[in-house]
Amino acid sequence: PLNPLLSAAVAASLLLSPIAPPPAHAADPAATGPKTALQGGFKVLQGAASTQDSGSRRTITRGATLDNSQFEGQKLDGISFQQSLCRDCNFKGSSLKGASFFDGDLTQADFEGADISQVNFEMACMKDANLKNAVVNEAYILATTKLEGLKIEGADFSDTFLRKDQQRYLCGRASGTNPKTGIDTYDSLQCRKVKDLKPVGSKK
Repeated sequence: PLNPLLSAAVAASLLLSPIAPPPAHAADPAATGPKTALQGGFKVLQGAASTQDSGSRRTITRGATLDNSQFEGQKLDGISFQQSLCRDCNFKGSSLKGASFFDGDLTQADFEGADISQVNFEMACMKDANLKNAVVNEAYILATTKLEGLKIEGADFSDTFLRKDQQRYLCGRASGTNPKTGIDTYDSLQCRKVKDLKPVGSKK
């Protein structure tokens, strides 16, 4: 027979021992909020917590390689493509209001007919990008934004502040009327205020 004192000690130790927690399981993706898969191989988190923009959309990829991705006709308002490579990306006809391409590479990206109002293009490379018929109202185009070869026929740049040399460069390429706003590209850039402006197609 067991020693009564030993039995009592064993019983007490069992009562005081913590119960082992159940094995951890992988988090359910749905528990982190609804996600929408977009073309281009990345996902966008909807309803992200924010102290400023409740229910705003935020990407869960930053600095991603999205070259040649297709985003045509999609609603991408407020999405951050910060420091992403979007060379030859197709944003044709998409809504990108308030999106950010800060320090991104948009070489030969297609924004034809897109709404890129209030988009942040600071430090972005927009070389040879297509902004034909795009709405570019109140966009952030700063001195660090590369605009070489930008196609702007029919683009509306109303209320977008530009440095004098950028304004002169774009006015030299300005033509057409935006089909959505009815504003001439030349007028939206306030080209009449630019002195000694060379006309479109001039080689002088």
